[in-house]
Amino acid sequence: MSARKRVAELLEAQRPNDPWGRVVDFFLVTLIFANVVMVVLETEEGFSAGWSGFFWRFELFSVAIFTVEYLLRLWSCVDREGQPDRSPAKARLRWVFSPLGLIDLLAILPFYIFLLVPGGAHSMLMLRIFRGLRLLRVFKLTRYSPALRILTSVLYREANTLLVVTFVMMVMLVMTAWGIFLFERTAQPEHFGSLPRSLWWAVVTITTVGYGDVVPVTVWGKVFGGFVSMIGIGLAALPAGILASGFSTEMRRREAVYYREVRRFTEDGEMSEDEQRRAQRLARELGLSHRDTFSLTRDALRDSPAHSHCPHCGADLKPLNDHPDRSET
Repeated sequence: MSARKRVAELLEAQRPNDPWGRVVDFFLVTLIFANVVMVVLETEEGFSAGWSGFFWRFELFSVAIFTVEYLLRLWSCVDREGQPDRSPAKARLRWVFSPLGLIDLLAILPFYIFLLVPGGAHSMLMLRIFRGLRLLRVFKLTRYSPALRILTSVLYREANTLLVVTFVMMVMLVMTAWGIFLFERTAQPEHFGSLPRSLWWAVVTITTVGYGDVVPVTVWGKVFGGFVSMIGIGLAALPAGILASGFSTEMRRREAVYYREVRRFTEDGEMSEDEQRRAQRLARELGLSHRDTFSLTRDALRDSPAHSHCPHCGADLKPLNDHPDRSET
């Protein structure tokens, strides 16, 4: 096995039972969490003053590790499992502009910009911006968290619907601010004397937060406020309903993908060691639980005309009832 392929296996966790792959994942995840903790602690001026040297050395260590990781991923992405046949240059270019590649770049880029900008190391504004951008490293956990990957997929698939809801909410905010401006501008000019000032009340009312710092005092203003509050309850719940439906659809889609792939593996009546490893890796990438994958694998094996017993436990699969059709949604 070439060194480049071995590096790809370690960084991409292509072998689920590889102890060294687990060590690499654990180390990188721990370092990401530690970076987030350090950024939080650094914002406490009294604490950061006495530990500034330690924070800076830890930042240098983190950037060095993340830079080496980025370069190794760029070098080894050609040998990633499932990578379609293409030239090394095209494979690397594709990885650089992939979502995970961009996240890895953003994890180290602010540090080098901070050093290269003239006077950046001595500018308080640049220092604050640099501290904030370091929090972007938390998005590196997307690679290790199936839940975050699923959330990203749901947001991508439901982007158009969420944009429509956002547009409707923006229209409602403007109309609500205009309405309360008409009813309350004379009674409370300091709070409702203009449309921009009325927008604050519109936001907290439609989102049903209701801080109570600004409230209508006229009769018609209160009637209008109550009407807007009732509409806001349903309007604010729309994004949550869209995301819940999107999660359900995404999980069914992932189960269908896994089922079809395992069914393809079992067409010859058995699953080789390599096919089992690929199925485990696919399940991990799709974020499916062990219980889900066991059920889906059992169904795929049972539906295989050449296989009547589970290759793991030897259980007879024939007596099981037919499973519902698993079509992709």
